[in-house]
Amino acid sequence: MRMADDATDLASNAETLDASEAPEPEPKIGLAFADLTVETLEALSDALDVSAKLDLICEVVQVQHYRDNCWSGVFVDYLYYGLAFCGERGYADDQASALFSILKRVFEDAFPLAPQSESRTLEESHACFKQLMLAHSVDDADHGCVGLFSVAEVEAAAEFLSTTFYRHYKMYQYAYSTDQPEETVHHALVVETPLPPPPLADGALYDPDFVEEECVEAPAPAPYYEEDHVEYYGADPEYLETYKAYVKGRREDAQAEEDPSLVKARAEAMVHLAQLKADEESGKVTPMKWTVVEPDALMDPLSPDVPAYAAE
Repeated sequence: MRMADDATDLASNAETLDASEAPEPEPKIGLAFADLTVETLEALSDALDVSAKLDLICEVVQVQHYRDNCWSGVFVDYLYYGLAFCGERGYADDQASALFSILKRVFEDAFPLAPQSESRTLEESHACFKQLMLAHSVDDADHGCVGLFSVAEVEAAAEFLSTTFYRHYKMYQYAYSTDQPEETVHHALVVETPLPPPPLADGALYDPDFVEEECVEAPAPAPYYEEDHVEYYGADPEYLETYKAYVKGRREDAQAEEDPSLVKARAEAMVHLAQLKADEESGKVTPMKWTVVEPDALMDPLSPDVPAYAAE
C-alpha cells in the first residue's frame, strides 16, 4: 500500500509541474553547427551570386586573402563545392553544417599549416574521413556519436569526396608541399613631373560681375630638372638622354602651335575678303586686280596653309 501511495503522489506532482520548468534538451553531439550556424546557412542561401557565397565562407574560416593567395583559394573552393554537393542532395541544415565541418577538418588534417609539418598520405587522410563520418552516422551518445546521416547519405558523401578531392589528392599534396617559383620583373617608366602652381601674387579679388573672356591657351611644356631625375632614378645616361629628347619634343610641339588670336584674326580677314569680292561682283564697289602672294615660311612659321591675297 505504501508503494502505491508513493506512485500516486509522484503522478500527481508530475501533473502539477509547469512546462517552463521542464529540463531543456541537451544540444546535439557532433560537428553540427560547429562552424556554420543557422544564420550563416540562411545567408548563404540568400546570397545572390557565387562571389557573395565565397566571401561568407572566407569569413567563417577566417581567410582574408582568398584572391591573392593560391593556397587559400584552393581551400575555400574545396569547401564551396562541398556545400554545393549538400544543396544538390537536399541536406538539412544540421547535415550540411556537419559535412562542412567534416570536410574542413579532413583538409586541415591532411595539410597542416604548422611549420616543419608534413602532409598526410592518402590512406591516412581517408581513414580520418571515415572516422568522422562514422561518428555522425550512429546514435551512440556514450561514445560521442550522433546519427545525422543514413547509410545511403554516407555512401553519397564518400563517392563525392572520392571523385573530387581524393582523385586529385597528389595534386593537392604537391601544391601544399612545394614552394612555387617567383619571378620579379622591373620596368623603367618615364614619369612626367606635374606643372608648378601659379604664384599667389598673380591672383585677384573675386568680382561677381566680372565675365572672363574665353581663351584657349597652348599647354606649357613640362619643366625639366635634370638633378631631380638623377636623384630619383639614378645617373643613367641612356635614361637621361631619352627624357631630354622627350622634353625637347614637347617644347617644339608647344612652340609650333598657333596663337589663338592669330587664328581668330585670320578667320575674320577671310570673311571680310569674301564679302569684298561679293560686293565687287554685284557692282557695289569698283573691281580691283587681285594677286596671290605666297607666304614666307621662314619669316612666319605660324602662317596659314591658305594663300594670302593683296590688291594692286
